Amino acid sequence: MHLRTSLRVLALAVLTVAPVFAQQTKAKPADAPAAAAPAAAPTAQPIAPQGAPAQRDELTPEQKASMKEADRMRGEKARIDAELALAEAKRTEELAPLNAEVARLTTERALRLAKASAEAAALEDERAKLERQAALETARSTARLTERSNKIRELEAEAKQLQLEAANTVARLSNEIQRFQKEDEARKIASKAKPKYLKDPLVDGVLYISDRRISFNGAVTEQLADYVCTRISFYNNQSSEFPIFIVVDNSPGGSVAAGYQIQKAMAASKAPVHVVVKGFAASMTAVICTLAERSYCYPNTILLHHQASNVVRGNMTVLKEQIDFTNQWFYRLATPVAKKMGISLEEFVKQMYANDSSGDWQAFGDKAKELKWVDNVIERIEETAILDLLPVPVAPSSMPSPLPQPPTRTEISGVTSRVDDKGRPYFELPALANPFDAWWLYDPQGLYRAR
Repeated sequence: MHLRTSLRVLALAVLTVAPVFAQQTKAKPADAPAAAAPAAAPTAQPIAPQGAPAQRDELTPEQKASMKEADRMRGEKARIDAELALAEAKRTEELAPLNAEVARLTTERALRLAKASAEAAALEDERAKLERQAALETARSTARLTERSNKIRELEAEAKQLQLEAANTVARLSNEIQRFQKEDEARKIASKAKPKYLKDPLVDGVLYISDRRISFNGAVTEQLADYVCTRISFYNNQSSEFPIFIVVDNSPGGSVAAGYQIQKAMAASKAPVHVVVKGFAASMTAVICTLAERSYCYPNTILLHHQASNVVRGNMTVLKEQIDFTNQWFYRLATPVAKKMGISLEEFVKQMYANDSSGDWQAFGDKAKELKWVDNVIERIEETAILDLLPVPVAPSSMPSPLPQPPTRTEISGVTSRVDDKGRPYFELPALANPFDAWWLYDPQGLYRAR
């Protein structure tokens, strides 16, 4: 504050003195000698410098004018200098708060830096402390891990010793069990009996079935067709001299394409393929039986022929196309049956509905023989290949080893046993892979349902 006040007083003094100084320079001194100047060139006289002893009365008018102008310029300069001094004083006064703020901020920044440095130093000390603790804990953990690893190795060695002892015990017990099993299996094997291989298996009304036997049960599907056809080929490669037996316990029919595949495999077989129906054969299975080279059944076996059916969905055009295709299948497969019966296909269909209003023409074995649906009605069948009660059959010594026993009906055909949401059991048919296939199946109770 004292500096600002002093500057203001100095500036006012300069402004006050400047006009007085200018006025004094205009006064002519009393004893100044007259300046000698040539009359011919008055403008060439030099201007007397400030403070010169020459009197103003001795100066020419031009010199006086020049001095006057110089005085005026000096006064103006003094005024300007005073104004600049005043402006500098004001600027200094205005900058003083800013300089003070800058000084304050600089001091605060220095304090913060000092505080941050102190905190960083403390954190660095803490980090070093934690690192030392971590290193110490790592060393302790490594020591504990080493100790446990040694213990585990000891336990593993003990376990291996126990396993070795247990293995020896199990081996001894297994040998004992196998010995008892072999003794039990020996009691289940008909060691003195052998399958009978006859070119003509029907002897005095008794049908002798060898181990060249193919189980045929449940719905006719692609899986069942593959199973049957594969075994027909196997038994042909084994021997083409003796017949192959397709044994049907019960079958409602099924896929026309799969049934046709079985029929063609039977026709192409070098060995004769005989079909034996023990319980029931309908639809596609009845066609296979009727068109076999030789077929057999019991007197009370039931065979059933009817028209082909289908489960179709779609618009009217799709339905018509599917019906047309189903009719073609029926024509191609039922015509040979009608021909064997000695009638036309139209007469065959007419008699279906004449014998049963539903068109399901069923007949017992003796009647089926009259209708030429089956070749032989027999009273007795001997399964000569059943020589043991073991899971895997023992190979007879007189023929090469047969195929393993077939799995259950569901596993062979791909038909799955299920229960619907109302608790009623049913059989789910696999999807027809052939888009031109159709179901030719007898199912009045609705036990078979298409997937």
